[in-house]
Amino acid sequence: MKKQIKILIIMLAIVIISVIFLMFKENSKVRVCLDAGHGGEEVGAVLGKRYEKDDTLKITKLVEKKLKKKNIKVIMTRKKDKEVSLQERCIIANKKKADIFVSIHRNSATVGNGVEIWCKSAKEEKDTKLADNILAGLTQTKIQQNRGIKYGTIDGESSDYYVLKNTNMPSCLIELGFISNEKDNQLLDDNLDEYAEAIAEGIVKTIENEL
Repeated sequence: MKKQIKILIIMLAIVIISVIFLMFKENSKVRVCLDAGHGGEEVGAVLGKRYEKDDTLKITKLVEKKLKKKNIKVIMTRKKDKEVSLQERCIIANKKKADIFVSIHRNSATVGNGVEIWCKSAKEEKDTKLADNILAGLTQTKIQQNRGIKYGTIDGESSDYYVLKNTNMPSCLIELGFISNEKDNQLLDDNLDEYAEAIAEGIVKTIENEL
């Protein structure tokens, strides 16, 4: 009887240790927050029946899938077509203690094409490294033009995009081609998986070398 009790105690101890180990392993994972721009009534840039909110969610879900395959914990600010305020997006990233924040958007202008990535006006090194790693990967895919890394906002370097200014981790905002440019749209549609892989690999490279 004593022997059976001892075996049960040992087995229980093994279970407890295993649970603690799994919890530690889960908590020790790098957390990446992916932010699909716009959503719900906030459709973003538009070209006919094409909405920025749909493009951003589609590519963001693909990036999520690829990061999870690499055993990286992914936090999504939205997983479906719903409106999420800029403040809520930042709260999600900060509350979940994300290590990296990447917001994905599409650009729009009367004239313009290609991919660019925005960072905070402070030009923090970790932000720039993250943007550079992602942009380097995207440049290896089929894009019309590498428009480079930009700082601040379209209004100038004295301002910052809300989701970059109010998140507490290295961050960047990707403008993944111009929705107002038919060729950029076609390139996105034809190379969606390659774009997602490039973004995921850029994030992974940042995790390996910068965090």
